[in-house]
Parts: sequence; structure tokens; C-alpha cells
Amino acid sequence: MPIVLEKASYTYAPGTPYEAAALCDIDLQIADGEFIGIMGHTGSGKSTLLQLIAGLITPSRGKVMIDGCDINARNYNRDVLRKKLSMIFQYPEYQLFETTVEKELAFSLKHSGLPGKEVKERVRRALEAVGFSYTRVRSLSPLGLSGGEKRKVAIACALVTEPKILLLDEPVAGLDPRGRKEFLEIITRRNKAGTTIIMVSHDADVLGNYAQRILVLNQGKLLLDGPAKRVFTDIEKLEALKLGVCRPRKLARRLKECGIPFPQDIAGYDEFIAAVVEVSKKGGMSHEPDTGRHVYSR
Repeated sequence: MPIVLEKASYTYAPGTPYEAAALCDIDLQIADGEFIGIMGHTGSGKSTLLQLIAGLITPSRGKVMIDGCDINARNYNRDVLRKKLSMIFQYPEYQLFETTVEKELAFSLKHSGLPGKEVKERVRRALEAVGFSYTRVRSLSPLGLSGGEKRKVAIACALVTEPKILLLDEPVAGLDPRGRKEFLEIITRRNKAGTTIIMVSHDADVLGNYAQRILVLNQGKLLLDGPAKRVFTDIEKLEALKLGVCRPRKLARRLKECGIPFPQDIAGYDEFIAAVVEVSKKGGMSHEPDTGRHVYSR
């Protein structure tokens, strides 16, 4: 289910004193199974881009194509899109309302036309996918769960439709470190199973560690688009935009400045640790001509 945007633009309140261009001439292609991270300042157009892809708003100009179909064409069946795509908004636990966890998930399949047995089976699979025991939580009130558990229920609600595309808007906001790690591992497993993930986040470390490709938006324009390693290598541009740089990349630069021949195409912590091990194996000493300082490595 490839996603293609052709010169897609969106303007809020057009023709009024409050008119504001949110996105301008976005050209974008996303292949099946990619893990895309989107970063940018507040107001850069990140959430608007997700809403365009989800079909929640219609572009002022241009097209949004999913699986070869213009999702805003008059003859396009939106039910097809709803079966293929799910979106998780920021703080999705605030949207929980049913009396039990099982009913909460089943509500997402209310208009699916699936038989009751299949609905129950999908609910079970979705709960187990996020680490829950179906028999333990099915009858619990979702409103009585912890914050991290509520977030898991919210993502299970998105997974129960078995989407091919999953959109996430700041999904780890407000979670403690353990909850963040668990949530992101769930998303990663879905991606490895073939689901296309498009995630907005202000956290450069999260994007560097999990996303394969990074989009950088600024004032409604797509400024950077490439593999996470390449985008985070361009520290000067990111800093000029006053955007965060993932810590592994910052550490790699600092080690190089200290005279250690450390690779710079690093975005995630696992890559950084592997590089540290490799450099340590080589051993030796590096001399810094500008300061005369010697830096030793094991």
C-alpha cells in the first residue's frame, strides 16, 4: 500500500483574516513497510500531514494517493481506507470510554461486518500483541488501568482492525521511560511484521533509535527527507532549524573532535554501542594537532 503525495498543500481558514498555510507543495512517496519519523517545530505541519494521509482533511491543492487511488476522489470508497489505516492521536487514552477493555476494542470493529467469533479473535490477538493476557484484562474497565496500560489499550484499538498503515502523533508523550520503551517495542514489532509506520515525535532520540527514514518539516515545507543516519549527520542544518539531534550522533561527533576515529553515520544507541566496541577493539592512540592533546582508547 504505497503512499504518494503530489504537490499536496493545505490552508486553514482560507479566504478569512485567519488564513494560514499549514503545508505547501509536499511531494512524498512512502513504500510498503517503511518506518517513517517526522520531526519539526510546533506549527510546522506535522499533524496536518498525518491528517491528510488519514483522509481526515482534504488538501487545498494536490493529491493524496494510497495504493494507487486518490483518497479524495468523489468515487473513492472511504470504507476501504478505514480498513487499511489506523491513526493514534496524542494522549489516546483520553478517548477511552467503554465499560470493559474487550468492548473498547470491539467498538473499533462495530461496522466491519465481521461475525462475532472473528471479532472476539481479533480482540484477543490485538491484546496479546501489546503484551496483555486476554483473559486477565478483557473484563476490566479501561478507565481503571494505569497510564501505560491505557496507552497499550489505545494502540490495541488501532491494531484490532489489522491496518496496513499506522499513523502516530506524539505517541510516547507523557509516558515514563519503561512505558515508552514498551510502547515503541510494540510499534517496532508491527513494523517488522510489515505494517507501515508513520510517527510524529519531538524526541530526536526516539526517532533516531527506531525510525528508518526521517522527514523534517519547517513552516509547512519538507526540508529534509532521507535515512535517519544521513539526516542526523547534517547536525549544522538541524541546529540552524533549532531542532534536536539524537544523542548517539552528538556523542559520535564529540569523540571525533577528541581525535578518536569514530564513525559519524550513527543515529541509534545500538549502532553507537556497536561502534564503541569496534573502535575499542582496534585500540591505539590519536593525536590532536590543534591542542597537542593525546586521547587514548582501549
